[in-house]
Amino acid sequence: MTTYLNQDRLRNKENDTMTHPHSKMYKSKTFLLFSTLLLVAGQASAAVGSVGAPAPYRVSSDCMVCHGMTGRDTLYPIVPRLAGQHKSYLEAQLKAYKDHSRADQNGEIYMWPVAQALDSAKITALADYFNAQKPPMQSSGIKHAGVKEGKAIFNQGVTNEQIPACMECHGSDGQGAGPFPRLAGQRYGYIIQQLTYFHNGTRVNTLMNQIAKNITVAQMKDVAAYLSSL
Repeated sequence: MTTYLNQDRLRNKENDTMTHPHSKMYKSKTFLLFSTLLLVAGQASAAVGSVGAPAPYRVSSDCMVCHGMTGRDTLYPIVPRLAGQHKSYLEAQLKAYKDHSRADQNGEIYMWPVAQALDSAKITALADYFNAQKPPMQSSGIKHAGVKEGKAIFNQGVTNEQIPACMECHGSDGQGAGPFPRLAGQRYGYIIQQLTYFHNGTRVNTLMNQIAKNITVAQMKDVAAYLSSL
């Protein structure tokens, strides 16, 4: 009984199609359009935020969870923006996470596992990709207290406290160069966190450990307020 019923339904469907040829044509066109849209959507998804090339697989599988596809809009205030960061700096940090020479707390928790899966070619590909992304054209719009004071520390340092000017390595506009990272527009919370790590030696970097050893928490916040406003 079930077999006959299904056969009758199939015949009715075939009859409807033959009776209404325009319906069949419409369905074909609809299917073709839908397939085309899916293809375009898939291609766009693979290349979101890319400049001239699709994003490496690791961006969509790992990096985007915290840093976003382009590295411009991070989900958490202590996660750094990567868009437009210098290639050599990105490569150095990924290698440091991989060999565990960068061992600050959040790096150890989140970045060590990710970096273990990266070989030299993947590290280079990720560094190339994020370096090629356009950094935010303006700050997040959130203004923190201490911008004026932070600008003075960044440009002039605090001589009587033996805190050198940040601009000596990171440039007058915070753009950085080569191994010195771009700081302009970086997340407020991330800057404070990293200065704290440098200050207490949790993040080992001979130069920065020396520079940050005398900086106070209030001064860290001022510098972060200034840089995040750029």
